[in-house]
Amino acid sequence: MTDWSSLPELSSLKTGPHLREPAYDAIVVPEEAPAVRYAADDRAIKAYCYAVDCHDPWYFGPTERFGPRLAPSAMVLKELMWLYQTQYDRSRVRGFHQHEDAIFHAPVPAGTELILTGRNTEKFTKRGKGYFRHVSEARGRDGRLYVSQVNTEIIERSRPGVPDDSDTRQGQRPTIGWDAGAIVSDRPSPVPQAGMRLAEGHIMVDRAQSAVFSGLGDGFVNLHTDLGVAAEMGFPDLVVQGLVSVCWLSEALTRWAGPVWLSGGGLSATFLKPMLAGRGAAVRTMVASASKKGAVTLETAFVGQDGDTHAVAFSSFGNAS
Repeated sequence: MTDWSSLPELSSLKTGPHLREPAYDAIVVPEEAPAVRYAADDRAIKAYCYAVDCHDPWYFGPTERFGPRLAPSAMVLKELMWLYQTQYDRSRVRGFHQHEDAIFHAPVPAGTELILTGRNTEKFTKRGKGYFRHVSEARGRDGRLYVSQVNTEIIERSRPGVPDDSDTRQGQRPTIGWDAGAIVSDRPSPVPQAGMRLAEGHIMVDRAQSAVFSGLGDGFVNLHTDLGVAAEMGFPDLVVQGLVSVCWLSEALTRWAGPVWLSGGGLSATFLKPMLAGRGAAVRTMVASASKKGAVTLETAFVGQDGDTHAVAFSSFGNAS
């Protein structure tokens, strides 16, 4: 079993001269990221909850619904998605997070000491852009698996004249459209029916929240934290990291479904159009399917003020296929 205390602290590898250029040709595949230790502690919880506008009591103390104080599973997911950036310089990234696939295997008790491991698994060219894929997981010191994920990144926005490679990830398409007149499901018990909807939500992230979420405290300078970088990439304001939407949705589903979401719930999200700081989006979730045994699948769209869809997500729990 790995000695947790002997591993490097995650934050110690986020900056430094060991970091490499985050360019398509420089990304090594396959490549293991060094195992690191990470504590889901009070400081991390408070910063995360501020960034995603989350005030749920189970992250600040014991509750009847969840028991002892929890750390947000999506907070751990955020660190896993960035794990490749313990080897590549995050402040020099000029690409975008394109897809996120995540599973929450077990609720994370606040203060849990975690071991994060990951690896780059593939890279490919698609529609003139350079992509790569990273797989990572978080386990406790006892080996218990808490969160696992796969992130797909656009690391080079233009590779003209390069033929497309095959992409092993199979995309999903929505099967049910938003119906504002559908019956609202407040909880997954009794079992909802396909065609019902969750209460419409609203996400809006300001500049400060975007910067905190995306590493301002670690000294990162990127399109999520710095107006100059955002302008360099053609945006009039900070770009809210796509994973913020995933985290916001995970917290909404934690409220709706309870512990079952954190004990096997999974989601797959695609980021379609960047969302700017201070611009809100409606969060519209429909029940796509539900079984009498409690298996539920959901489809969510994040729709901006201009009517454009920023992201879509497919979620499931209760052993839904």
